[in-house]
Amino acid sequence: MTRRRQTSSASTIRSALRRAGIFALFWLVAAEGKLSAWPLALAGIAAATAASLWLLPAKTLPPISAGGLLRFLVWFVRQSLAGGWQVALLALQPRLALRPALIELPLTLSPGLPRLLFTAALSLMPGTLGVRLQGDTLLVHVLDREQPLADAAARLADRVAAVFAETR
Repeated sequence: MTRRRQTSSASTIRSALRRAGIFALFWLVAAEGKLSAWPLALAGIAAATAASLWLLPAKTLPPISAGGLLRFLVWFVRQSLAGGWQVALLALQPRLALRPALIELPLTLSPGLPRLLFTAALSLMPGTLGVRLQGDTLLVHVLDREQPLADAAARLADRVAAVFAETR
């Protein structure tokens, strides 16, 4: 086996182990720490890892900072809880004061996975939905054009940049 092929195989194995660990962590969180379903979880983790390697080969995956990922996940859970609370309060209002709009948001993150994570995370925040990612611009649908989208997007971009150890 050539040196290049050995390096490629080692890179693929490291990527598969890292991805499997991430999927296992997601499963553990989703299962609320219950270990009774781990036989099924192992099959799901293996399938998710194989699918991720097929869709995004190891050589195209940017390096991920474990600390940045952990900080992103903690921040994202907090934002999700705050967003859920905000949506619940909106639902209880007798009249919704919605002012929907489409806003173009310039992107500073690297193309590829960093931008995809940014778009997906932004779409999970209340009142926003990434509509089209084109070049260095993301078209975002917002429920209220007065919400501070630029500030929220800048904070999210900082968190995503830390996951991929990007400097901003």
